[in-house]
Amino acid sequence: MARSPLQPLTGIVRFLWAVTTVVSLTAITLVAVASYGTSACITSHVGAHLIRTVPHGDVGHVGAGSLRVCLSRPTTWERVLYLVDTAVPMAAYAVLFLLLMRLLERGASEGVHTAATADRLRRLGWYTLVAVPAVTLAEAAARIRLLTQVQPEVDLTSLTAEWDVPWWAVVTGVGLLTLGKIMRTSAEMRADLEGTV
Repeated sequence: MARSPLQPLTGIVRFLWAVTTVVSLTAITLVAVASYGTSACITSHVGAHLIRTVPHGDVGHVGAGSLRVCLSRPTTWERVLYLVDTAVPMAAYAVLFLLLMRLLERGASEGVHTAATADRLRRLGWYTLVAVPAVTLAEAAARIRLLTQVQPEVDLTSLTAEWDVPWWAVVTGVGLLTLGKIMRTSAEMRADLEGTV
């Protein structure tokens, strides 16, 4: 039996999925359980010129345009925000690799030009286009909310300066949706040809 050309890539994606899953679960555990009672630190791009020490936290420069903020006594809500900032993005990438792995496995077992493979490609496209930017937006919003604890003058209007829009996800998501539509059309044409023969 001939080896599928998708097999090496499937193995690589499976490895990346395993790594991101372990890292995200470890980060969630450390933030939620192991680090409870310790400080919560974030790095922000907003308000780097407003360096000052406050009773509730410790603030310092990291680099040009970056600010390191450590909350010495974070509340439960602040820990939730810290979890969103640190662990949720890794969990989102784990889901991304899972969808890609399932797509490659379906393509390897059933073939590339099938309706099921096209549907999984479109599912991956929608996730990349919508979920990845949404997660990065939530990450930036969580950092802004944490930053307001030590810099009350910072508010959600600073979100545009903090949010690094993942343009790669927008372009890739649109490309995957387009390719999924092409593959769906190809699968329908293939089914029509098989029916004609």
